[in-house]
Amino acid sequence: MKKLILSFSVLFEICLNSFGQTLDLPASLKIDTSFAYLQFYSNSTFTKLANHFKNVKNDKLVILHYGGSHIQAENPTTIARGNFHKTFGSGGRGLMFNYNAANTYSSVNYTSSKKGEWKFIKSFQGRHATIPLGVCGMTVETNDVNAALNFNLKNVIESDNHEVVVFFENDSISFDVSIYFDSVLIDSVHNNLQYFPYGASFKYKEGIHSIRFEMKAKANGKRFRFYGLSVENEENSGIVYHSTGVGAAAFRSVLLLDKMPDQAAILKPDIVILDFGTNDILSTNKIDPNLEKQVNKAIAKFKAVNPDILVILTTTQDLYKGKTITACMPFRDLMDSIARKNDCLFWDWFDLAGGSRTIKTWNTEGYAQNDCIHLTKKGYQVKGQLLYESFMHTLNLYDKNPYLSAYNIKGKEYAFVEPTPIIPDTSRNANPNVIHSDSIPKVDSIPPRVITPPIRTQRPIVKLKTKKYTVRSGDTLSQIAERNHTTVARIKKANRLRSDRLSIGQVIVIPN
Repeated sequence: MKKLILSFSVLFEICLNSFGQTLDLPASLKIDTSFAYLQFYSNSTFTKLANHFKNVKNDKLVILHYGGSHIQAENPTTIARGNFHKTFGSGGRGLMFNYNAANTYSSVNYTSSKKGEWKFIKSFQGRHATIPLGVCGMTVETNDVNAALNFNLKNVIESDNHEVVVFFENDSISFDVSIYFDSVLIDSVHNNLQYFPYGASFKYKEGIHSIRFEMKAKANGKRFRFYGLSVENEENSGIVYHSTGVGAAAFRSVLLLDKMPDQAAILKPDIVILDFGTNDILSTNKIDPNLEKQVNKAIAKFKAVNPDILVILTTTQDLYKGKTITACMPFRDLMDSIARKNDCLFWDWFDLAGGSRTIKTWNTEGYAQNDCIHLTKKGYQVKGQLLYESFMHTLNLYDKNPYLSAYNIKGKEYAFVEPTPIIPDTSRNANPNVIHSDSIPKVDSIPPRVITPPIRTQRPIVKLKTKKYTVRSGDTLSQIAERNHTTVARIKKANRLRSDRLSIGQVIVIPN
């Protein structure tokens, strides 16, 4: 890697040429790279961002990225992390969580498994009466003294002077725990294992392929509560990129992370990315009146951890759920406004990714899933690459004009025809040549064109896709809905359920 005495513009060119990361994407996606910047509203924020990267050889830069399902699997963040490490050096792997014990899907970088029975809580579910939420947005707990947690890395974490922190409730009623890295028992003699109220820390120099936590009985021990672990490099340089997504989580979920402030104080984040929105607007297609207050409180929560922290607010991509989610645009404008008022950075992924009425094209081209909400693996890789490039473009901008007081790009206006719903006349005398509202094409060009709608004699029959699922032990409606990217309300409606109770062996229909 080139020394950081080079300008950011030269670094970016070297990175793109060396690693072949320039994007060659279909023009139909309508990606607009003029929005590939982190927008800012004061020179002090601009300078602080640039200085973090200029000083990264001597002062580790820690990024904490929160979000929903698009972040939980780490598809976009893995691409961003890899690029940052290649350009600025690695400060370590970052946070990991045992998703299997929480009965959900894991990261693309590792698999997790468990032994014994585990209870869990996720941030989208609200607060639990007895199990608090930590920095990862999920917590798992067991009362089984024979239980264990396992991690298997798909790509080895290379040998280095690793500094590992394990977050667990280390109180008077906690079980003891034996920690194994690649079957090597971690101890105080060889690894400087130390226990603290937040958990434990130790050092490890070898490459890491697997991790195991085994419970051990202790006098008065009743349970073990796990919040996650972080692997960093001991050397104070490079970038640590923590990825902490929770499927179905909305902005308000951040406010429920009661253990986060203490645990984040150990991680020492310099930048936090709050990448929410889809679960705030998808079901209602409108902005909740309380949303601005929730975002402001989330920003304040992280600034209480580190008053100098840089907060980056983002937008959703275009969304479609039976119809275009038009709330994406006011959500974009709200995030921009909140960023301005709180002196945050703002990443306009909505306009960068093509803007209104483009998600169906992303699906056609193989970059978005059929639900037109989630992206495919290669779609998320595009997002991760463009996030990295947005950082680099902003840093390059600092090279050219370090005295800029603000950089704000006005969001695009998207003109389109939103037809008024028409209830068809089903009587015997109905006009067979009636023009139905859903036969009128919707236009997203500027300015809007005049469309001559076609005439058809009858509406097509739309067949809803469904699949069947057999309820297993431990299943809940919310878990089934999350795994199948639908909602509890839709499942209950499809199965005419009057309550949330399920029976083992019960066969239910899952609507897509």
